[in-house]
Order: sequence, then structure tokens, then C-alpha cells
Amino acid sequence: MHEDIQRRAYALWEADGRPHGQDQSYWFRAVHEITTEAAKAIKPPRKRTARVRKAA
Repeated sequence: MHEDIQRRAYALWEADGRPHGQDQSYWFRAVHEITTEAAKAIKPPRKRTARVRKAA
């Protein structure tokens, strides 16, 4: 995961023209983007429906 964040932060930094002294902001932006994408991939648990018992 560290390498994924590093690659994303570097790409963001390059896309913005390589500004000096903003390494942490790009790191946190990359973490935010990666975790947001990962959260979208997680399916929420299905709600269980109550079972109806049949009379014997």
C-alpha cells in the first residue's frame, strides 16, 4: 500500500507542476484518493429478512 500511495502522490505532484515543499499535502491527497476508491469497492452487508415459521 505504501508504494501505491507513493506512486499516486508523485503523479499528483508532477501533474501540478512539481511545486516545492508540499510533499505532505500530496501524500495525504493520495491516501484520501486510494482509500476512497477502496471504500467504493466494498459491498455493504445484505440486510437479513426475518424468517417466517410455518405452522405445523
